[in-house]
Amino acid sequence: MELSKIIKKIDLFNNLNDLEFEEIKKFLSDIKFYERKMTVFNLGDSINYFGILLSGQVELEINDEFGNKAILSKLSAPALFAESVLIKGLDEIPLSVVTTMDTEIIFFDYKSFSEKNLKSKEKIKDNLIKILASKNLFMRDKLNLLSLPTSRSKILYFLSNESRKNRSKYFTIDFNITELAQFLNLNRSSLSRELSKLKKEGLIDYHNKTFRIL
Repeated sequence: MELSKIIKKIDLFNNLNDLEFEEIKKFLSDIKFYERKMTVFNLGDSINYFGILLSGQVELEINDEFGNKAILSKLSAPALFAESVLIKGLDEIPLSVVTTMDTEIIFFDYKSFSEKNLKSKEKIKDNLIKILASKNLFMRDKLNLLSLPTSRSKILYFLSNESRKNRSKYFTIDFNITELAQFLNLNRSSLSRELSKLKKEGLIDYHNKTFRIL
């Protein structure tokens, strides 16, 4: 499929007519290919563009000086990443972006785009507001999760949300056990222990990344 048909499906470019779409194409890079576990942005990088996932998945993470990793979220195509850094006007990106599988990314030169007087500008900004609003809801939910007092309450909150998003009590999550611990800000052994307890109590069943709420 040609590039134009692919990126027209991205929410960022909703409602653009052909003329407006031609305007923004000059601010898009060529498609970049990344293998699994490749770093797209490092924490502290200075950037002028944000990424658009065409295929694959990236992980937004923070690594501290002691080797600990916290996973903020995983994004699957189609999705944007690092757009809030540029909109906010930050000098450096405050996290790392790493691929979790073979991934295709195209970059949008937002800084140059925002300096131009273009017909597509207002529509792009409106689309960005909607995208950021959705991400803000996710981050609010993440804060609610992290504020819970026990490992058990965090796990149940997370699984309940996943069930609701999938509209099923049977669902598959994006994380393996190590990644889920990093996402929930829990010790891996503590997470495994709590999951085993929940399974023995007949509240859940699970295998690898697949869960069922009983």
